[in-house]
Amino acid sequence: MPVNLENFKPAYDKWVEESLVDYKAGNMKEIVKNYPFIESTDIPWTPYTGNPSDQTFGLISSGGLFLRDQQPPFNTQSIHGDTSFREIPKTSRQADLDIAHAHYDHSHARQDVNSIFPLERFLELEAEGIVGKVAEKHYSLSYVNDVAALVAETIPELLTRIKAQGVDVLFMVPV
Repeated sequence: MPVNLENFKPAYDKWVEESLVDYKAGNMKEIVKNYPFIESTDIPWTPYTGNPSDQTFGLISSGGLFLRDQQPPFNTQSIHGDTSFREIPKTSRQADLDIAHAHYDHSHARQDVNSIFPLERFLELEAEGIVGKVAEKHYSLSYVNDVAALVAETIPELLTRIKAQGVDVLFMVPV
């Protein structure tokens, strides 16, 4: 999907300027009404092919997960959000993870992180031979409004890391 950042950036900057007071007051429902969403004119659909038992699976969540006591939490205060990502090793368990995302109820994720990051379910599928391999590293993002920085900086770095692991199938879990 081609993203025209030249058109988005001025609209986004105007939105930030007009929305900052409401954002600081916690009026998210109001400011999201005027957010300059990018509308896709095409869908980059790739039909699934292959045999899952011969492929490597990776996972990305926008749930704001980070490794407790090992990684900094995401910035939850900025109107721009946080365009960085956190690398989550395959060996991570729920007790290793924490959440930094200010725009959803964490209660279900705290009960079972697999509701937003189903790594343990993929490991079970790997153990059963249903999927060939679960990648060694997975990723989490958090709340992001600054699509320009996300597309220009974060996504290319994520894709480089995912490709380097030989991931064939990438599951993206939006939160």
